[in-house]
Formats: sequence, structure tokens, C-alpha cells
Amino acid sequence: MNKSIFFIESMQRFHFFSKKTAVSFALCMFLFAGAFAQGEVFDIISARGTITDKTTGKTLEIGDQVYLDTELEFGTLYDRAVLLSSSKAKYFLEVPKSSFAEQQLVLSSNQALAPVQSKSRLVTGVRGFELLKDKGLSPETLKEYFGPDIFTVIGTSLTLPVKKQDVDKYSLLLRYEKGNSVEEYISNELTIDQSNLKLEGSGIAECYLLLKDGDETIHVTQVALNFVSKPQLFKEFDSLLKATKQKKSLDDATIEFLKQYCTDVYGVIDKVSLEKTIDEYLQ
Repeated sequence: MNKSIFFIESMQRFHFFSKKTAVSFALCMFLFAGAFAQGEVFDIISARGTITDKTTGKTLEIGDQVYLDTELEFGTLYDRAVLLSSSKAKYFLEVPKSSFAEQQLVLSSNQALAPVQSKSRLVTGVRGFELLKDKGLSPETLKEYFGPDIFTVIGTSLTLPVKKQDVDKYSLLLRYEKGNSVEEYISNELTIDQSNLKLEGSGIAECYLLLKDGDETIHVTQVALNFVSKPQLFKEFDSLLKATKQKKSLDDATIEFLKQYCTDVYGVIDKVSLEKTIDEYLQ
């Protein structure tokens, strides 16, 4: 073959494949850009209150998946969802405290997303029978029992696991704001009952806990006090195990995994109450 003809045909083939490669590359970049614009997909593990995707008009629900590339509208300042990323990292979707003063309920997902800080249960712990029964009730043991920041009751009520002599000696006082007024709830039985707290929602953002010893009132601690039902937790466990591709199994690894989730998301929970709830779920 004539060398000049061979050279021309080679250049034509090269030009054809170069165009084809360029088109394929451009198509891949377009698809990648589209996926990037759409954002990472998140599994909804927990949803409390009403959070609406303003693009679709759909309320976020447990078990759904969501792309974080849209405007969100929260029903109240305290509505919150827990999301799990593709890398299995947990995030809160909530109104940041910086937006509380302006009562801002419509936010972009970037404004509302915050990583869940994993908490060591050896530090914050899940406390129960052993602490208050063995050491006895006092301002110090009660502060240790409730932990540093968040305390959650499973169900609608919790009676402190204390001895009868402590029930006879002390009363529990809860003090918190509701609207423009300050509410007080006193329990002579050392019981926290959701129905007696006149809540607007499922918890109290700032709850002051005090012990009454006769005429003396002793400040103990301040926590965010929350209530969560067993059916709600069971839905969250289902969604969490499905998203992480784990089987529902009554083994130590699964039990510890669910305990850690509860500690990360709900803070301190009475040890006996939490263990009974997880055991009931896995049976």
C-alpha cells in the first residue's frame, strides 16, 4: 500500500475514534455531573414531627430515601430526622439553634444537616438499677443517672429505680418553660409521667431537675428530656438494620449495635428499660 494513503487512512481512523472517545467522555461527564448535582442519597432512619421536601411536597418518613439537594420545611423548631449516608455515617436533619430566634422553619438541606457525634457508652453510659439502688438516691447519683445533656424515656413514664426509703424521703421536681410561662411538676413517687407534663410535642428542650428534701430544694442538673415509644423505636431499628444490610438476630453484636444507635441519637436511657426494649424487639 502507498505509504501516504496508509497514513491518511490511519489519521482518519484515529480521528473517528478520537471523536467517539470524546463523545463518550463528554457523556460520562454529563452523567457524573447530573449525579453530583442530585447529591448523595440518604436513608431516613427516624423522623419525628413533620419535615416536608418542598420540591416534591412529600413528608419525610422512616424507611424512605432522600437526596439532600432541596428546600425543607419543618413543622416546628423541634422536628427532627435521623439520616444514614451511603458510608453509614449518621446525621441529624434539624433546625439549627442559630435559626431559633428568627423562628426560621424553611431551610436548605445544607443548613439543616449536622453529623451525629458518636458517644461512648462507657462515659455517658446507660444507667439504671445498679446506680440508684446500690449507691442510694442523692443529688450526686441522680446527676450521674441522668447524664450530661440528653435523657430519653422509652414509653410514657419512668419511675426512678430507687429504694423505698428514698421514695419516702425525696420528691422529684421538674421545672421548664412552656411558652411565656414556667411550669413545675412535682412527683412524690419519683416518677416522670409524660401525661402530667403538658408537653407540646415529645420532649422538653431545657428541663431543670431538682430534689426536694422536706423544705429544702436542691438543684441537680439540666437536660433535654425526651420521650420515645417502643413502636417508634422498633420502626427505627427495622430501618437501621435494612439500611446497613444486617439481619435481625439476638446476638451480642446486634444488641450492642442497637444500644449504640440509641445512645448516639437519644442520649442516656435507663439501662433496664433499654435492654428490655431491645430484647423484646429481637425476640
